[in-house]
Amino acid sequence: MARSADPLFLLAPARSYSTVSVALLSGHRRLFGFPEMLIFSEPPGRLISAAENEAGIRRAISLNRLSGIRRAVAEIEFGDQRPTSIEGALAWLKRRSHWSGQRLFNHLLARIAPLTGIEKSPETVLSEQALRRCVTSYPQARFIHLTRHPTTSLRSMIDHFGRFPGAVGERPALYAAYSWYSSHRRILRATNKLPVEQAVRIRSEDLLRDPLDRLPLILDWLSLEYDDDCLARMLRTEEWPFSGTGDQHDLLGGDWKFLTSPQLKPVTMPDEVVFDDTWCLPGEVKLRIVELARELGYVE
Repeated sequence: MARSADPLFLLAPARSYSTVSVALLSGHRRLFGFPEMLIFSEPPGRLISAAENEAGIRRAISLNRLSGIRRAVAEIEFGDQRPTSIEGALAWLKRRSHWSGQRLFNHLLARIAPLTGIEKSPETVLSEQALRRCVTSYPQARFIHLTRHPTTSLRSMIDHFGRFPGAVGERPALYAAYSWYSSHRRILRATNKLPVEQAVRIRSEDLLRDPLDRLPLILDWLSLEYDDDCLARMLRTEEWPFSGTGDQHDLLGGDWKFLTSPQLKPVTMPDEVVFDDTWCLPGEVKLRIVELARELGYVE
C-alpha cells in the first residue's frame, strides 16, 4: 500500500463556507476531500453510542454528527454511499468502536494513498484541546485558516441554530458571537506558531467569488500542478463524492444548505461589520469582534 501523504486541514468555525471549499479543492486529482470526521473532538465509539441511545432532538444531532464518518467509510471501504453501504459502514465502525478518531483517520488516509486527504470539522476549533490534538497529531500537515465576514457568519449561525431549538442555550446570538471570535483566536494562536509553508489564511469570500484567481494560489502553495482543465473540474463542486444527501436524503457530514444544492454559487461580502439589534450583543463583545475582523482583513 502506498504511503499516505500528510493531510491538509481547513480550520474554521461553523458557517464559514468550509464545506464548499473542501468540495472545490477535492476537484484536483491529487486531493481527496473528506466530509466532517470529528476525529479530534469525539471518539467514534461515543458518536455511535449517542446515535443509538439518545432520543428526540439529541438523537437527531447525534445522527447528524455521525454522518461524515459513515459516508467516508462507505465510500472508501464499500465503494459507494448507497443505503446498504451506509449500513455496512456502521457495522464496520461498530467492530472498531475502540479505535480513536486518529486511528480511524490514519486508516482511511492509507486507503486513499497516494492522494492527500483534506479534512475540516468546525468542532476541531471549538476547544483548545481538540485543536491542539489536530496540530500535534500531524506535525507535517498543512493548515488553511478559512475566514468569513462576521456579519454573515453570525447571521448564518443563528439561522442554523434555529433548526435545533435549545441546542446552544437561550441566547443563540451570543453563542454565535463567542464561537466566531474564540474559534478564530484559537486558530490564530495555533497557526502563528507554524512556518509559512505549513499555514496560510484565506478569506472564503475571495475564494468563492473568484476561484479561478484564488485556486492557483492555493495549488502553488501545495506544490500541485494544474491547467485550465484542472481548474474547470475543480469548479464542479457537485461532483464531490460527498455532495448531496444520499438516496434517502438523510446523510450530511457538512453544510446542509450546500449538500442539498451543491453547485458553486457566488457569494457577497458586506462592506461593514453590522450587528442586528435583535441579537442584543453586549458592547464589549461587538468591539472585540470588530477588532478581530480588522485583523482578518474585513475592516480597514
